[in-house]
Amino acid sequence: MAAAAAVVSNCVPELQTDFFETFHLRVEKVLYIGASSEVVLASSIQDLSHKRAVKKISLKEEDLQDRELSAKEAKALFHKEIEILRTLDHPNIIGGVNGVICPDYMALSMDFCPNGTLVTHLKKMTNGLIDRYFDGMVSGVCYIHSLRIVHGNIKLQNIFVNAKNKAVLTDFGFSYKMPENVSYVKTAGATMAYLSPEVLMKRNKVDPFKCDSYAVGVVLRCLVLKRRPGYCPDYLQEVKESPHVCAMFRYFLEALLHRKPSRRATMAQVQTTLDEFVPEDYTEELSLNCRPEEESPSTASPPRKKIRSQESAKHPTMSLRGGNAYKLRSFLKKKKCYCTRC
Repeated sequence: MAAAAAVVSNCVPELQTDFFETFHLRVEKVLYIGASSEVVLASSIQDLSHKRAVKKISLKEEDLQDRELSAKEAKALFHKEIEILRTLDHPNIIGGVNGVICPDYMALSMDFCPNGTLVTHLKKMTNGLIDRYFDGMVSGVCYIHSLRIVHGNIKLQNIFVNAKNKAVLTDFGFSYKMPENVSYVKTAGATMAYLSPEVLMKRNKVDPFKCDSYAVGVVLRCLVLKRRPGYCPDYLQEVKESPHVCAMFRYFLEALLHRKPSRRATMAQVQTTLDEFVPEDYTEELSLNCRPEEESPSTASPPRKKIRSQESAKHPTMSLRGGNAYKLRSFLKKKKCYCTRC
């Protein structure tokens, strides 16, 4: 590898040879094709059981023109994505990340999630699976927000399902870390169907963490309704008009898809509500304690959690267990929710 590497910058080597040849990998199949990138499944030639997912980002002139980027800018974005991913350690965030720059493309190697993305599971979604995937998704996003990292492109295609049937957040190509003294940005988000109302209205300043919250709400809407997002101007109204939505999911949908950012729930609030469920508080707005938009950003206060063990302190989870799960089911039955989960 030393002979093949021409430049090593920010721990991302630049090769003069092909990534797969250099590391003795064989491409088995294409997992995903995007506008200027694709994700392939590769296995080691020496050990076929060793599999990696490799994202190839094109450096060809025509693809760079489509993205309105120079090669230097594209490489800088790639370096930033690698740097962010290497700082993260969470069971709901993609791991095993390595990056290499080749002559015609950039290769991002990561752990392989054999069960595809949430798109794969959309039509066969059950309330139990929704609960499991929503739990993991919120846990992962809450974790990066606690580090003041914005994801910027949360969507069905960027949430994989690993071998343990856990939701895993991937694709940090649009991610960035917010400085401590910065509360707002000019715009946020990368995929039209997941953009928050304030971004679509081209407000002068937006809270990117609340934009991530809205995107999580859109993903939850997709899981509950078992269909991809359209360009619906008001997902919240769409949910309200859907009669067969579980009461708990409806609650979180209304909290996450609120059109006003100041009344939209943060990931910390959602996680705390799932962890410390109290039936009497269930019908109250999640975002009652949100600060107005003029004040500090949504992640200023860390989530208030009861840490049950060292493991939960390292990787906080949201699952309703024991008494809380029983209270939730009892409460929802009183509310005449007849879904299979309740």
